[in-house]
Amino acid sequence: MKFSPQTYRDQFVAACLSGLPENAKDWFRRLDGLADGLIAAGAADADTTGEPPLRSLEALGDLGALGIQVPEEYGGLGFGDGAACLVVERVAQACASTAAVLMFHYQVVRRTLTFGAGPWRDDDLRGFATGSLIGASAWTEKATTKNKGNLQTRLSSHGSHGPAGSPAGSPAGSPDGDRLLLEGEKTFCTGLSTAGVVHVLADTRLDGERQGSTFVRVDAKDPRVRISAPYPLLGLRASGTASVEFDGVELTRADLVGEPGSGPQLMGRNHEVCLNPGLLALGAAAGAFEDACLMATGRLPETQPRTAAEHVRAALADTLVRVETSYAYAALAVTGSGPGASPVSSSKFKLQASAAAEEITAALLHTVGSRGFLASFPLERRLRDARATALMGPSNELIRDRITDHLLTTDALPEAEHDQR
Repeated sequence: MKFSPQTYRDQFVAACLSGLPENAKDWFRRLDGLADGLIAAGAADADTTGEPPLRSLEALGDLGALGIQVPEEYGGLGFGDGAACLVVERVAQACASTAAVLMFHYQVVRRTLTFGAGPWRDDDLRGFATGSLIGASAWTEKATTKNKGNLQTRLSSHGSHGPAGSPAGSPAGSPDGDRLLLEGEKTFCTGLSTAGVVHVLADTRLDGERQGSTFVRVDAKDPRVRISAPYPLLGLRASGTASVEFDGVELTRADLVGEPGSGPQLMGRNHEVCLNPGLLALGAAAGAFEDACLMATGRLPETQPRTAAEHVRAALADTLVRVETSYAYAALAVTGSGPGASPVSSSKFKLQASAAAEEITAALLHTVGSRGFLASFPLERRLRDARATALMGPSNELIRDRITDHLLTTDALPEAEHDQR
């Protein structure tokens, strides 16, 4: 149930759908029904149990949402990254945990489309299109620097041979130098509980030489891949965020995603579009605003109208302007995204959206009164989910550091005019 027609989203929706055919709008109307129905109905239970939202993900797969970026030739919808951003935001209004799984899945789809070259590429794209395959990424470690420059997870060529003189466990006919071993551990990997494939960032050493960090495709069902139980998180509790260990996983060079040492380049490509936690924050803020309006007008069960109070009316007006501001900024970010976009544009969006969502959800809890703090109402969950997006990597503190680095190294700032000594 929605309070308003959500006109504050119009610019953002238009930016995400720019250039798409009319049938894209029809498809999103079907997504609206799914989000407001099945996905919203399961959000509270998923938050309570921390179990992956399997029914919601299955329904999204049946709708084609997991393959929204995948070209039609592979069975996908072919709507692109902007439409994927809109899916994440819209689903986050209903269940931010489900949207978090989608967001990281879309990053894997985009990476597969752009850099996938192995024999697995086409099969993965078809699996994404049908909803039978979900992707996740694993790059965070316990003690990495902000640029992931000291990875302990290692991908290396292996020269041991089996009885017949070919690499033990390697595919028949595979050249000796093709055999690779992956060892290490990754932490805070979202969507692991439902993933069938994981793109892992590892320090790469081939033929005795260090190439740097590289992404490699790993089958999540490999017996030497050990995924932990999901973390007991503050927010986004059903996002399947967990650790994963790689105990000598056997791969080949065909499993590389991109060239050896191209990890930094691929991570940089993530910032070309707004597929980041800012979308989760945006949806959480919008969902919280709608919930608060329903509660303040007494339209939710066990609530009483509060709109006669001037401070409630003023708070709702202020909140609406904050929500509209976040969506306007999001529309600007989506419009400016794509190849060649500023490396910090999408990061600025994540910072603005998540910081605003924290403020909006906290303010709305006070607006609706003590019932807002009860777990039986959705506002308390929205607050925790919004806070989680601010902490979600890259954290807002790290983003501020990157923005300042970019600001202070740009040629657009004349040095002499800014020296006030």
